[in-house]
Amino acid sequence: MDTMQLQLFLSLSKTLNFTKTANEFYVTQPTVSNYIKALESSIGVTLLKRDSHSVSLTAEGKEFVSYANQLLSLQAEAENRLRNISEGRKGYIRIATLSSAAELFSLCLEEFAEKYPGVQVNVDMIEGAEMISALDQCSYDIYFAHEHMVSGSGSVDYLVTNTSQMDLVVHRNLAEKVDMNDWSNLADMHFVSALEAGFSLSGQIRRICRNRGIVPDIINYYNRADTVLLAVNSGVGISILPSTLIAFYNWPNVVAFPIEGSDALVSSIVAWNRSGGNPEVARFLAVSHLTELKRAK
Repeated sequence: MDTMQLQLFLSLSKTLNFTKTANEFYVTQPTVSNYIKALESSIGVTLLKRDSHSVSLTAEGKEFVSYANQLLSLQAEAENRLRNISEGRKGYIRIATLSSAAELFSLCLEEFAEKYPGVQVNVDMIEGAEMISALDQCSYDIYFAHEHMVSGSGSVDYLVTNTSQMDLVVHRNLAEKVDMNDWSNLADMHFVSALEAGFSLSGQIRRICRNRGIVPDIINYYNRADTVLLAVNSGVGISILPSTLIAFYNWPNVVAFPIEGSDALVSSIVAWNRSGGNPEVARFLAVSHLTELKRAK
C-alpha cells in the first residue's frame, strides 16, 4: 500500500462518493477506483461495498480507518524526523501538555530551545483521558499534567510545579449575579465542561457544586479544557476551571471568581518516564524554571 491509496481511502470513508473524492484530489473517478482496488488487493480484503446507487464501508473498512490514519501519521512523523536528522537536529524529545499547564511549559520550552537549538521537540496538547492513557503507556518523554492523573502509576516520576485553586468562570454579563457565599443563583445557569468520560474535571465541577448546595446543569461537553473557556467567553455557559488556564488565555469576556476550599485545589506537575533512556529529558528538566522549583521543595 502507498500514501495515495490510504489518503483516497480515508477520503472515501467520509464522502462515500467516488466522484467527490476524485474532485478533492484532482484526479479522475477511474483513478480513484483503481487505487482502491489495488489497496484491497494488497491487504486481501474488501474495504468498500459498491453498487450502482451507493458506496459504504465494509466491517473491515470501518476497522481499517483508524489504522490508515495511524499509518499516515507515522509516515509523516518518520519523514519529519529523518529530515531533522539530515539537517543536524539529532536530539529528539516528545512532550505532552495540558492547556492549563501551557504557561509554564512555554517558558521551559523557550529556555530549552535557546540552549539546545539542535534538538527536535515534538509537542502535543492533550487533555483528560488522553493524558492519563499517555502517562500509563509512557507515550511521551515528558508530561505537563495534573497530579491526580498519575495516581497509582508506577511508570513515571514527577515534580509538583504548583498547587492552585479552581475558579468559577462566567461571562461578564453574568458577573453581577455571582455571590461566592451563596451559590443558589448559579443553579439556574447552564454549565459547560470537558468530556465526562475518563476526565475528572466534570467530576470536580459536580463535587464543588454539590458541596455548595447546587446540582450543575451541564448542557455541553467539550474535548478540551481551553475549548470550555472559549465557550464561557462566548456566553454558552459558566464553568469551573484551573486559574492557570484562565490567566494564560485571558479571554476578554471571562470573569473569574476564586473558589475557596480544599475541594477546589488542583496540583500541576511535570512528569517523566522512570525507565526512559532519552538524554534530552535530563537536559529539559535542568532548565532554570524547573530547577528553581526543585530547590524550593
